[in-house]
Amino acid sequence: MTIRVGVIGAGNHGARYLRHLVRGDAPGLAAAGLCRRDETAGRRLAAEFGVPWYGSGDRLLAAGEVDAVIVATPPSSHFALAAQALAAGKPVLVEKPMTGTVVEARKLTALAEAPGAPPVMVAQTLRWHPLLQRACALWPDLGRVHLVRLAQRLQPTTLAWQRDSAATVGGSVLLTGVHLFDLARWLTGREFVLVESRQRQIQNPVVEDLFLAHAELDDGCWASLEVSKYTRSRSCMLEAVGEEGQLAVDYLAGHLVLRRGRDELREAGDPAAATLPGVLAAWRDAILGRIAAPVTARDGLATLAIADACYRSAATGGPVEVTSA
Repeated sequence: MTIRVGVIGAGNHGARYLRHLVRGDAPGLAAAGLCRRDETAGRRLAAEFGVPWYGSGDRLLAAGEVDAVIVATPPSSHFALAAQALAAGKPVLVEKPMTGTVVEARKLTALAEAPGAPPVMVAQTLRWHPLLQRACALWPDLGRVHLVRLAQRLQPTTLAWQRDSAATVGGSVLLTGVHLFDLARWLTGREFVLVESRQRQIQNPVVEDLFLAHAELDDGCWASLEVSKYTRSRSCMLEAVGEEGQLAVDYLAGHLVLRRGRDELREAGDPAAATLPGVLAAWRDAILGRIAAPVTARDGLATLAIADACYRSAATGGPVEVTSA
């Protein structure tokens, strides 16, 4: 069985999905159409991939040739498009953050969990990074973990909509921080209960491009989370300190180190390894009923609740509770 996939939002990231679909990197999925608001660019891309161009999400969702949908538009439109897809009976893979606000995330989670709803999966792509998957496999070797540190330090965004107050619904907390929130939940298996966050605008004229958060998980573990999007350099780091060992991963450079007593395990991985084929394969298997979606709408809601807590903390100047229900 071949599942025919339409991509709504065929910019840089949406085009990557299309390339993997056209190359057959997730067997059983095939590109069936794309929607891009820029008609000239959309028609050119559609011709390159040999699929129809649709001028709106409505038209793509109504197409009989489309069985399932990837939503890769800016987050402010995620809820409306995903809700429309579900109403049309089409499974959805939605880019992170799942929605633009925690209120929308609650609504989409309710729709996704309704009886008979098609599968909804959130594309938290870092879960498919080989070194982070290795870190997850090694996590039990750390014993009880009391401290986790996660940081992404990146160049300023080149996307116009992330510098437009009318188009973006958040900055580094919402657009990149959700990666870190999801990784912390996935690796530890715990939930966030308390967050204290500070944010600054350094180069972005409309939203924060630096944030630092200190959090407590429901087992007492502390987490430190940082996103810097103003530097002329890049780094992506994970550290975890447990009672039996320490783990350090630079998943941009491709290095992992596990220390236990005097023993040290060093491993290298390909930092450029593609994560989207694994994401697509998991979504395919969820659509076919082989597995439950690895990243559910409720997982997406959890990350939005943490982002919301970060914004509330910055506004009040103190720690706040994380509430997702």
